[in-house]
Amino acid sequence: MSRPTTRPNAGFRSVTVPRLRAISILHIAAILAAFGSMAADYGSRPRIVTAPDGSCRSQHFVVQAASPEFSRQVCAEAERFRRELAIEWLGHELPPWQDLCKIRVNAGQSLGAGGATSFTFINGQPRGWDMEIQGSQARILDSVLPHEVTHTIMATHFGRPLPRWADEGAATSVEDTSERSKQDKLLIQFLTSNRGIAFNQMFAMKEYPRDILPLYSQGYSLARYCIARGGKRKFVEYVGDGMKWNNWTAATQKHYQLNSLSDLQVTWLDWVRQGSPEIGSGIESGIELAMDTQPATSVGSERERWDATVAGASGLVPLPSPVAPRSQPRGARNNASGSRAPIRNAILSTDGNNTILSTSPSNGWYSRRRDEAANRTGNTTTSTNTAGTKQHVGRPSIMR
Repeated sequence: MSRPTTRPNAGFRSVTVPRLRAISILHIAAILAAFGSMAADYGSRPRIVTAPDGSCRSQHFVVQAASPEFSRQVCAEAERFRRELAIEWLGHELPPWQDLCKIRVNAGQSLGAGGATSFTFINGQPRGWDMEIQGSQARILDSVLPHEVTHTIMATHFGRPLPRWADEGAATSVEDTSERSKQDKLLIQFLTSNRGIAFNQMFAMKEYPRDILPLYSQGYSLARYCIARGGKRKFVEYVGDGMKWNNWTAATQKHYQLNSLSDLQVTWLDWVRQGSPEIGSGIESGIELAMDTQPATSVGSERERWDATVAGASGLVPLPSPVAPRSQPRGARNNASGSRAPIRNAILSTDGNNTILSTSPSNGWYSRRRDEAANRTGNTTTSTNTAGTKQHVGRPSIMR
């Protein structure tokens, strides 16, 4: 190794040239690494532009709220949810949309958390996004916004309307615990008061039923159960195969190793009865093993066991017959229309030990969906051509 050279100069100390060069290279490398980290962090943040009217625009959203600051916060969170939730559900980000999604925000501490999103499928692509959300700022950011963004993710991925239970169940599963717990309480009320929905009916629904809130609670609970058994991506595959094959029995057998929708309903009901425990905790494993090996003819005995276990269970969700149809109606689709405004729809309160549910005035989102269902003939099967048909999905607000 060559000896370091020095440059003597009268009155000055000599400097070791190779050491100075080494230190400089290290410093430059550190500076470049720091800039690279800053650039990567900047690149992961959505570019948001604030307009003179206070609205904010990003790559996929344009948000109008009461203040520019909250508009910007909602816009940034919408982009984050679009990216992160798509990765959770699908394993990858969504491709860019052709249209911006307009979001109108009505924030108020006394407002119930609710939302509605509309769009139109054109050649398998959702177009004309229009979203309206309301509630306290906290509930908008941790519940309503991720709920509505999940609808956009599912619509983009599938390119067609989903069964209502799956669409709303998936969207509700990403809400804050405070909101999901309300659905858990409502579910028990519905299952014990003749308001449950049999699975062979629920899986065929492409319209919101007249009694809409049980669909949300039951759809969320079933989605949570399926996700607990295999994760979000398996749930998406299950829904996709069920729609593609038009045969939910085959999809249930493939993804959850259950013989039929009847067996799925029985195992889900037992899981609910035990408090909806985490799958794998040991509490539910015996039930799953038993149900996985029992034929469909055992449904009657399971129903009797369930009725005997829960006090006052005469109104529990009816089990479909073992010879029920093996597939959903062909060509079922969404054809709902009407108000998209997330008006306060349902109020959940307590009176002693009782849970009380009351509906909103007649112009509310819930009431409009209920009236639409009441005016239909009851046939949920319509034309398979969904091009240009306005789709409406939403989240009725539930307050304590």
